[in-house]
Amino acid sequence: MPSTPLFAPDEFFSSDEFSAQRSPSLAGAAIILILTNVVAVASGVPYADQFPSEFTPEGLVFVFLIAGLIGGAALWTVLTVAVYLLTAIVGGTGSIARTAANIGWASLPLLLRHTILALTIWVLTLTGDAPPIAMTQMQPPSPLFLFNLLTGVIAYVWLGYLFTYAIRDARNLDIRRSAGVAGIVIMIPLLNTALSLFGVF
Repeated sequence: MPSTPLFAPDEFFSSDEFSAQRSPSLAGAAIILILTNVVAVASGVPYADQFPSEFTPEGLVFVFLIAGLIGGAALWTVLTVAVYLLTAIVGGTGSIARTAANIGWASLPLLLRHTILALTIWVLTLTGDAPPIAMTQMQPPSPLFLFNLLTGVIAYVWLGYLFTYAIRDARNLDIRRSAGVAGIVIMIPLLNTALSLFGVF
């Protein structure tokens, strides 16, 4: 059995593979989603000098950490509830705890995406090549902006792929209905990421 679902979700999210003691843990899922958001907000640390002056560097770090914790919990809750309700409509059965655990583990592509982006921003900052935090409509998209979009699209497509198997296992659905629910769940963030290239959002 693979240690993560990144490259073998069919094997990782398989009822036949898991005993009650080996099923995806809620604690592991919580760590993944909270860490994802902490890393995401950490991308803004290099831009601390562009934030309001009343924030000290230490204060910003604290704000980023709290935002990451709250954001991780909120994201996990929204995704779990959305999947649980949508799958209930199409005949899904299974506990909400198992759904939450599987959704958390299937969110690993977001952690990878935000880690890569954060590291890229920090490297650009250290080399003095980081673009401004805000772009006017008169400016062409910076390479970092395009890189952010590209990694976002890849991460959300990958997320949908993992969600398909996570939902199938947690809610006892066939692969077709699981893929349909996964597609609905990731459609909004995926379209938002893709269409932002054209200035829609």
